[in-house]
Amino acid sequence: MIKVNLLATAPGAAAEREWVPRGQRSAALGLLMLFVTGFGVAGWWYYLHNERASVDAKIAESEARLVQLKEAAALVEKVTARRAELTERLDLIERLRIAKRGPVSLLETVSQSLPEGLWLLEMRQQGTVIAVDGRATSLTSVTDFAEHLQNSGLFQRPVEITTTSEVFEESPVIRFVLRAEVAAPAPSVTPTASTAPAKPGA
Repeated sequence: MIKVNLLATAPGAAAEREWVPRGQRSAALGLLMLFVTGFGVAGWWYYLHNERASVDAKIAESEARLVQLKEAAALVEKVTARRAELTERLDLIERLRIAKRGPVSLLETVSQSLPEGLWLLEMRQQGTVIAVDGRATSLTSVTDFAEHLQNSGLFQRPVEITTTSEVFEESPVIRFVLRAEVAAPAPSVTPTASTAPAKPGA
C-alpha cells in the first residue's frame, strides 16, 4: 500500500515567514525593554516636571502672600504708631486743658464764696496752698467765707483763718488771712450752685 502525505511541504514551497529571526530575538527583546524603560523614564520625568511646576507656583503664590502680609504688618505698625502719637497728643491737650481750667475754677470758687461785707485784697498760690488776704466788716462774714470754700470741694479741710482787728476810715474792720490747700485733683473741680454764698435775709 502506498501512503501519500498530503500535508508535507511540496518541493520548492516557500518557508514559513518569521517576524524576528531566532538569532535576533534576544536583541529585539532587549531593544523593546530599552524602549519601555525610556518611555517609563520620560513619563516619570514629565510627572516630576509637572510636580515641580506646581510647587514653584505655590512657592511664588506664598511669596506674594508674604509680601502682602509684610506690607499689611508695616501698615498696622504705622497706624499703631500714629495712634500712640495721637493718644499722647490728646493726653497733653487734656493736661493743658486741666491746667488752664485750674486757675479759672479757683477764681470762680473764690468769687462765688464771697459773702456780703467781705472783700479781698490779695490772693497768692504757692504749690497747692492758697493764701487769701482780705477785710470784712464782721467775723461772721469771715467764717462764712471759709465755710463756703470748704463746702466747694476744691479745698481740703480745714481752712485756716487768722484774724486781727483794725480801723479803716474810722470804722472797725476785721483783717483776715486765710490759708487753704487745694484738694486733688484740684483744678478739675467746678463749683456748683450749692457752693454759692447765702445772701443775707435769704
